[in-house]
Amino acid sequence: MGIGRHTTELRRLLAEKWRQLPEAARTPQQLAGRGGVGCGATHGVQERCDLACTSCYLTDIANRTPPLPFAEVDAQLAALRAHLGPGGKVQLTAGEVTLLPLAELGRIVERAIELELDPMLMTNGRRLLREPDYFEALVRDHGLRKVSFHVDLTQRGRPEVARAAGERDLDPLRLECAELIRSVRRRTGAALHGAMTVTVTPRNLDQVPDVVEFARRNADAFRIVSFQPAAEVGRTEDARALDHGAPSMDELWERVCAPYGRLLERHALHFGHPECNVTVPVVSVTAGDEAFGFEVVRAGSVRDARGFAAMLQALADHADSPRPDRFRAGWLALRLLARPSLGLATLGMMARRAVQERRALGRILSSLVRGRRVRVQPQLFVIHRFMDADELATPLGRERLEACVFRVAVDGELVSMCELNASGLREELNRRAGARPARSAS
Repeated sequence: MGIGRHTTELRRLLAEKWRQLPEAARTPQQLAGRGGVGCGATHGVQERCDLACTSCYLTDIANRTPPLPFAEVDAQLAALRAHLGPGGKVQLTAGEVTLLPLAELGRIVERAIELELDPMLMTNGRRLLREPDYFEALVRDHGLRKVSFHVDLTQRGRPEVARAAGERDLDPLRLECAELIRSVRRRTGAALHGAMTVTVTPRNLDQVPDVVEFARRNADAFRIVSFQPAAEVGRTEDARALDHGAPSMDELWERVCAPYGRLLERHALHFGHPECNVTVPVVSVTAGDEAFGFEVVRAGSVRDARGFAAMLQALADHADSPRPDRFRAGWLALRLLARPSLGLATLGMMARRAVQERRALGRILSSLVRGRRVRVQPQLFVIHRFMDADELATPLGRERLEACVFRVAVDGELVSMCELNASGLREELNRRAGARPARSAS
């Protein structure tokens, strides 16, 4: 498909998404309907998992549920492609999908890419760390370019968790994941992007700043850091989470911001409903032993907010483009040149920020002069709060479903991930899969 047809299709899908958003979600900083339709995910690919997390959306019969045949996974991907358009983000997930043989998971990755989707492998990382050749083959031979590692204290079954007193004790494990990303990049030459996910309960809420600090110092490996408050769905049994209530968005956001010494602008960017997602872009810089964080939109700065909103409206329709990063950057540069006023405003905003951040920039320049390594990385901090069954039925719950940007394909229809996990639908699909004859590879 040519660039023109890509652009036409994506603009049509973006316009449809914008019309579907509730009025309250159509904010100047809203990315959904401008920079992307949303995100998709698979289900049933491999419901089995080799951990028994104390907060988990999987069902009690997940480990007895056979993987879906490839034809059904293919149908899911096709439905997601029709919904998301070219370059649509798709999480390859279910239970622990790396329990599949390499050829089977590789085939799914290849099919997603053939459909012009942008797949990300979601994993606890256990197999990838034990068998790095498995991971390298997914990247080198099958085209995988994105991976997200899930590591936290809820992961019962990890020896490292059994020995851990807190999240900081899991930093060596997180570092192994970061080093694996770096080493596979070196060996394959691929532009491999990494993310990390963390389930948050009252037990580890106050340790979130430790995770953020680790992520800031390893921003080259983890471009996205997603925190997910526990929800009473699936086989969640974490009494600490349920008896005392899952952490609120406000409580969690305070902890995410703690290493910065200030509250970051929570509404810098909206993606769907603000009660579902907090999505805040920053620029993370490491200079020697120091770590710096620069908000794209600073809290309380009307000028920053207006400038970023203007850029979003002008340029965001290329955020989900299927073009490689280097071509996308060139295309965005051309768009700025075609809008001289926006280009000049962007340069002016950058110049003002350089003056305002001169102390931090001075320390960074000092590190460069001294020959210390300086890394500059874009990074996205995310909170994604799933709903339980009680929340689904509330007026706010229905509004959140209307604005949903995270969906799965069920029998050709797109369903919110919250509906899949909180309504009993996942268990119904597991039972349906278990009742089928043994699958073939086709």
